[in-house]
Amino acid sequence: MFSTRVLFLALVFSVLPSPIVAQIAGGPPGSGGSKAPAGGSHLAGWNIDYQIPQGWRVVQNLGRIQMLGSDTEAGAIFVAPGLYSSPNEAIADLTVFYQSMNLMGHPLEPPSETTIAGLRAVVATIASQDQMMRPVHGRFIGMLTPHGTGLNLLAMTTPDKFNALRATLERLAATVKAKPPSINQQAISALQGTWMLYSGGYSGGSSASGSSSHSYEETVAFDGRGRFQYQSSSSFMLNTPGSGGSYGGGAGSASGDSDQGTYTVIERTLVL
Repeated sequence: MFSTRVLFLALVFSVLPSPIVAQIAGGPPGSGGSKAPAGGSHLAGWNIDYQIPQGWRVVQNLGRIQMLGSDTEAGAIFVAPGLYSSPNEAIADLTVFYQSMNLMGHPLEPPSETTIAGLRAVVATIASQDQMMRPVHGRFIGMLTPHGTGLNLLAMTTPDKFNALRATLERLAATVKAKPPSINQQAISALQGTWMLYSGGYSGGSSASGSSSHSYEETVAFDGRGRFQYQSSSSFMLNTPGSGGSYGGGAGSASGDSDQGTYTVIERTLVL
């Protein structure tokens, strides 16, 4: 069955800019300047707080992802809140993130459950290669709060720098604190209605040249109270050239899918 959650995450993560991938496999972004002071970071709406490690800072915001960089350590740390009720849901987000960066990962340490900062957590270590075929190691920590939310942490760097960055990530994870999220009830109600995405095209149009047409449509209906219904359909038709003013033959295909579930809005983020 089609997963609207996967579609949503794909839109949120998209393809990361090349400078980010370069930082993961390269050195620190700074030029040896003064260290950035340690400080707190508050994820608005999600009401999740953590302490930024000494020498690190938020260098970019990508949707609901914060990317941390350092002037003294190589690599990058990604911080992303989400709605998770199980470790598998947190790992599903991790999988989409790797796909968005065109990285094929395999576990060096398979997922295992533990407790960090009093919260249920899942941890794993992943090996991969970037687009330049350089090896990249990632340490993943997914933390689940008692409020139905969670925080995914991912530290990525080259194998020779991995152990130091892993220790930094673990220090960060130990500072995480969470309160219930702030649900935007006004936005949930405002979404009531049916939203549609359509694309299609037609080419040719004579018996001498043949013709083809295609269409794709997605609709999402929100009830304004936290439930949605999703439907999609696609079709393709091909008419081959013929003689005597008629087409020689034709073939076509059609497919569709549907899903339903719940949605919410945290701050300004729609979560399916």
